[in-house]
Amino acid sequence: MAMLLLLSVLSIVAVGTVAFKPTIGQGDDPSMYTHESITLEGIDKAAADFLMSNGFVNTTKTNHYEIVKEYFGSDTKSYQDYQQRGHEFALAVMKVYKSYHLNPDYTVNSERIIEADSLVQSTRLQIASILSNGTLEDASTALLIDKVGKCLMIIQSFYSNTNWIEMMVDGGESFLTFGTLASTHQNVVATGTATCRNCDDSIPNSCNNNLLVKDRLTSGYLYSQSSVPKPKGDPRATEGKCSHGGVNDFGRNTPATGGINKETPDWNWSPHAHLHNMSGQTAVQATAAFFIDATTGLLSGIGQTMMIDVFKLKRQVHELSMGFVIDVTGSMANDINSVKNTLIGYLSAAIGTPNAPHKYVLSTFSDPANLTTLFVTTDGHEMIQRIERLTVGGGGDCPEYTISGVLTAINASDPYSLIYVATDADAKDANMTDDAITEANAKHITLQFILTGNCSSASRRRREIHVRQTRSVFSDLALHTGGHVYHVDHSEVTATLDHVLEKDFPSSEAIIDYFVQTSTDSDTMNITADSEAAVLVVTIEGPFSEYQASLYLPNGTEQSFPTSRATRYYSSHKITMSIQRPPPGIWKLTRLTHSTWKVNVTASTYLDIDSQLKEVEYGISYVVDRNPIMGKNYTLEVLVYNLNTSASGFHLHLLDEQGTVMYSQPVNIIFSSTKITGYMEIVTPNKSFYVQLSGIDQNGFQFKRMSRKLTTPVGVDLYVTPILVNLDTGIPHNITYTLSNLGRSTQTYTVSITDDKGRVLSPTSQQQILPPENSTTGNFQILSSNELEFVTYTVSVKLSGSTDILQSSTSTVMFAGPVCSSIISQKCRSANTKTNCSIFTWSATAIFSFEVATYTSVRNISMTIDPVNAKRLQLSGDCCQRNFSVTARPSVGSGCETSENVVASGDQVVINEVKIPDITKIPGTTTETPEVTTNIPEETKEVVSHQSSNQAVFVGIGIGSAAAVAILTVAAVGLIIRMKKSRSSKIHHSQEINNYPNRYENVIKPKFNQSSLDF
Repeated sequence: MAMLLLLSVLSIVAVGTVAFKPTIGQGDDPSMYTHESITLEGIDKAAADFLMSNGFVNTTKTNHYEIVKEYFGSDTKSYQDYQQRGHEFALAVMKVYKSYHLNPDYTVNSERIIEADSLVQSTRLQIASILSNGTLEDASTALLIDKVGKCLMIIQSFYSNTNWIEMMVDGGESFLTFGTLASTHQNVVATGTATCRNCDDSIPNSCNNNLLVKDRLTSGYLYSQSSVPKPKGDPRATEGKCSHGGVNDFGRNTPATGGINKETPDWNWSPHAHLHNMSGQTAVQATAAFFIDATTGLLSGIGQTMMIDVFKLKRQVHELSMGFVIDVTGSMANDINSVKNTLIGYLSAAIGTPNAPHKYVLSTFSDPANLTTLFVTTDGHEMIQRIERLTVGGGGDCPEYTISGVLTAINASDPYSLIYVATDADAKDANMTDDAITEANAKHITLQFILTGNCSSASRRRREIHVRQTRSVFSDLALHTGGHVYHVDHSEVTATLDHVLEKDFPSSEAIIDYFVQTSTDSDTMNITADSEAAVLVVTIEGPFSEYQASLYLPNGTEQSFPTSRATRYYSSHKITMSIQRPPPGIWKLTRLTHSTWKVNVTASTYLDIDSQLKEVEYGISYVVDRNPIMGKNYTLEVLVYNLNTSASGFHLHLLDEQGTVMYSQPVNIIFSSTKITGYMEIVTPNKSFYVQLSGIDQNGFQFKRMSRKLTTPVGVDLYVTPILVNLDTGIPHNITYTLSNLGRSTQTYTVSITDDKGRVLSPTSQQQILPPENSTTGNFQILSSNELEFVTYTVSVKLSGSTDILQSSTSTVMFAGPVCSSIISQKCRSANTKTNCSIFTWSATAIFSFEVATYTSVRNISMTIDPVNAKRLQLSGDCCQRNFSVTARPSVGSGCETSENVVASGDQVVINEVKIPDITKIPGTTTETPEVTTNIPEETKEVVSHQSSNQAVFVGIGIGSAAAVAILTVAAVGLIIRMKKSRSSKIHHSQEINNYPNRYENVIKPKFNQSSLDF
């Protein structure tokens, strides 16, 4: 009880807004800028700018939303993936808000502007270290998103909480270097300087002119952020430090009264509500600039491939063939049915859709190699029939002729194909690995591996062969072809193969309905097909033959099987019916025997939904990232993709695990440029539920769509404190959790932790006995000695003695040491690196996450430690040297090396070029021709010691390595100066603040592309 009391006391002051609201809540103005809307719009703008500047889109459109839509065209499944990635970034911002909203360094309150700037800078170095690896895996992507969320939370808050917007309105300079590595100084008012005059924030517009400073930065003090309290003054004074303001800022009544926040358009919350739209739009621009601005963008030079991965801009541009390489030796008996059923289910849903492969390749291998078979077809139904007939046998020893099967499939596949390999053995013909890599790369073919065992498994008899260890063979093949290796057990084959297929060959499959029909229920069931469904798939679990079910069209005619557009397959007590271009209306499914059925109805369609719950904590809405609590109030938000604006009659339904409707209510669907949503207030039931949206489509037919996830309310909450910094190697680090029993009886819980690298220290589980309405905290420890290693861990809670997980939280951390990067402030023209190179110069700054104590001097390069910031080296040299490499070390610990090319590429314009006077042409002077140095030999370097000062402006966090240094290029931090950008710009007086557009002005509502369903 003591813990809950403490939490309650803390929460009393954690009220009201501290920055832009995280997301729209029930009753909020839907046009209000929130961290979510700002992030989504900023990503749209960044993506559109990237697509236009790199020639992916050739259009006269200027609206960033329309540009992105035009890029994806009819590939709406890929567009949905892109939208979901945007939501991942937005959720990351919300997670930071919820965890750190009381810390003014994250909200840029209490004049903590320099500290907030430093926090973003250090996090950007960490992000750059992730990008320096060259490729993004699932773990590194998750970590990247979390760290970007941290940066965006702070950057966006800068525009709602400081006086920067007010300075713009008054004609001040806008310096978009906040939070970038180019930023070295923020002009913040002195500690004792009064920044505001008193005003009454209960009266709209009364605080519009309360600021006293117009040439320096300040921000308001918020009562709940007690770590940096508002300076005390004479209560009778009329001036003082600015308050944050709003009805829940209990410090707003001390001088200076009122406030300056612009977080909402509501005067009750924001004394400067008149500037909300301007601050929101500026935050959108800053969000886009954070990613791709030419001078300060984090991602502006990382390369097109990685940019596409970061934003999920990948679309289907080739007619792809799909290849399967399947081990059919006897040991695959436990896996072959899972492989067959998964492939058949996928193909049934994909056939007839735009994402269906145009060619299918099936290669099977056994032992000996001459048993390898090949089947090629352009007919998906023929491939299904061939897969159905697969059987296993033979083999008996280990390894097998895997590479022979892979090469056979590669040779039969078209360029840009994807090939999936399923086996439980090592490769006997590993000597052919290089041949397979060469052949695959020549055709740009990607290889994916599903591995359920190896030759060390007890069930496999190993034959000794004299080849290299083949466990690395599959990794080599995947690495060199852009694929992955999935190590799974028998029970995970179906889920893993589903995941991989959907990721590579999205079927645009949406769930229409799901229900359990018991033996006592009616034998006739309704199946809804709308005009958006390109393929209707009905899957029935329970029948003993394919003839125990009949399907009738809306006109009452029985559907025949097979036809050119309709197929029916039976396997393992499961019937799968697939109908291309189903007539819209209500179909009838009839059961011919009284057995219990589980019926799943899906459709290949671009109309789909997702859902999430939002909870309100002291007036602020947050997206729930855990299982909800039974009996608690939540807002259910449905996210709709590709809904035609002419659709109508919407209802939201909660369905139990049997598909029975538990609750239903009409819902209003809101169309905006970033998402299509609907909201419903619910009290969570005491059992699991699905969410379903129904309505009438644009052609007058009923539609249904179900969310894929099963939501399970529980009586316990588990909160794991996020780790938003990189971790030092060789040191144990705490992973802290808070466990709360929100049920009605005392419970014994088991809290456990697992990770993917074995880095969690024992004990890995803890028992906690909690009375009702009580909380406790605990922690685990994690340790790694491997530098630049990503570790993904999951903390979960169960009732003692149970196997059911009630709550879980998964996160990724990176272990690293010091890190560094470099900024080229002045580059050399290519033409000036030749004959007269010595008369032109370049300049740069090397940035380290530590105060530099020693550095390695390089001939012909001038190096000095920045007198203001000892974490920076100022560098310069002449254009005879095309690159540099600088190594620095702190007084204690390992150092870091950064390298950079100083010659501008073709699309970069050199500004502020410096030409050295040619003293050879001055009478009475002589000189020697300078030596041209491009590759610096070791003997030209010397170590220079420096007694480090304590004048660093920002806090660096060591995240690199001495043994495996992360060399981060200027491309990774995107700090290349181009002519088209400048470090400062002025907002002219002609921008009237009252006319500044809100989010809903000029919105183009999404329209479904009807032609996308014409095959």
